[in-house]
Amino acid sequence: MRREAAALEARLNATDRALAPHAGGVIVAWSPPVPWEIRDDQGICFANPDTGQFMHYRLAGAYDSNVALLVTAADGRRQSYLRMAEILRRTRLRGHDLRTNREFHYGLVHWFLARDVYARPSTRFVLPYLALVGSLFEEVQRLDLDVAWAGLCAHWQRAARDGGDPAATRKALQLKETLLLRPLRALLAEPHMLSAWLSYNAEKYTVEDGAVRWRVNPLEVLRDTYWLLDMDYRARAPAAYVIWDHDQALLTRALGFYNHLGLRLGDVDWPTRLQQLADPSAPQGVDDALWARVRASHEGFQLGVEALGLLCLLGERVRFASLRLRDDLTVEIPEALTDPTLQDRMRKVLAPPPQASRDEVLAVSGGMFYGQEAPDRPPFVTVGSRFKVGDPLYMIEVMKMFNTVHATFSGVVEEILVDSAEGTVVRRGQPLFRVRPDERVEAEEPAARAARLKAHTEAYLPGLLPR
Repeated sequence: MRREAAALEARLNATDRALAPHAGGVIVAWSPPVPWEIRDDQGICFANPDTGQFMHYRLAGAYDSNVALLVTAADGRRQSYLRMAEILRRTRLRGHDLRTNREFHYGLVHWFLARDVYARPSTRFVLPYLALVGSLFEEVQRLDLDVAWAGLCAHWQRAARDGGDPAATRKALQLKETLLLRPLRALLAEPHMLSAWLSYNAEKYTVEDGAVRWRVNPLEVLRDTYWLLDMDYRARAPAAYVIWDHDQALLTRALGFYNHLGLRLGDVDWPTRLQQLADPSAPQGVDDALWARVRASHEGFQLGVEALGLLCLLGERVRFASLRLRDDLTVEIPEALTDPTLQDRMRKVLAPPPQASRDEVLAVSGGMFYGQEAPDRPPFVTVGSRFKVGDPLYMIEVMKMFNTVHATFSGVVEEILVDSAEGTVVRRGQPLFRVRPDERVEAEEPAARAARLKAHTEAYLPGLLPR
């Protein structure tokens, strides 16, 4: 049988989450290549010849956002995708003001792995995909994970008071808190990683009538989530990067319990196992006292794991699965995701402009600042200029591309804070103009924001709790 050799490459670039160039970051550490990774890093990873240590490298993103070319090959296209996913999973970059598209590639590779690695996307695919991931992140920002966890804990405490052991329930939930919330926080903080999670687990759950139904043991999903985030247990690894020892011990104990149960009762799918455990009558060959302890252990191990379902409901809310393949392996793109207005808004959700008071205009990215369209053209604004929404304020050159930045509110320029001469280098978030806005927008009060997030989050709880 002739084997199909397949190679796959990913271009690692200095970009933000919306794939816009992000200039000027510094790489201070980079994990070594995995065995099947070919890395063309332009010499970035060369160690200091005297110390053997990684040398800090400043990315010249204003001119070229390229960081490295990652290449792998395997016998078969799916295997090459799996290897690329592993390369991206284990690639760890650290630095100052550093942004790359590693997470974007990771989410995209898993999108194809979950559907078909022979998919034939067109050039129209990326912007709708980014709009979908942006919609996902926009919904994430309406939630408060602590509120969701508190709601689950309150439910189980009430249930325990109605016929259980409140103290044991409280202790079990406390033991689970970091085990569950650490990976959830990591996923909710990075939309492209959440995209990877939804694709990776697409066949492991369903959402029926607004409620999550697991096809596999959610504790196995939790174990795989740590692996997907490159946070699985590794001895002597920094605690910030991996599952904590006590959480690993608890997860290992729980999975061992279900493995032993499978040896005693047979290997069945998860819905069937749940039906077995819901029956108070002991199976043949198991005495009643032991079966009661087994059922109690099952309830304890599953307690609070419903929190994982929040990710499933997020995907359902934004119709993450609506971007799918046709029978001919072309991508079926929902019309809503092709709307340029939505795409532009979602780019800002993924990579929001720097926050500033309404008295300043900040640079939206690092690069070369220009205050006029050409040397022989008048400046966009001068001191005393009145501008309105949509008027051009300045230009930023990044990667030899000139991006005109327009006003998002109306006002008057009171002071120009940078030299408008041709080619002034600015950093992201640097104040460019001091202005007087026509209207002052009051920031949302913290208490009002907390109440808004709480109400939106609590609307998710019925879909997480057993019915």
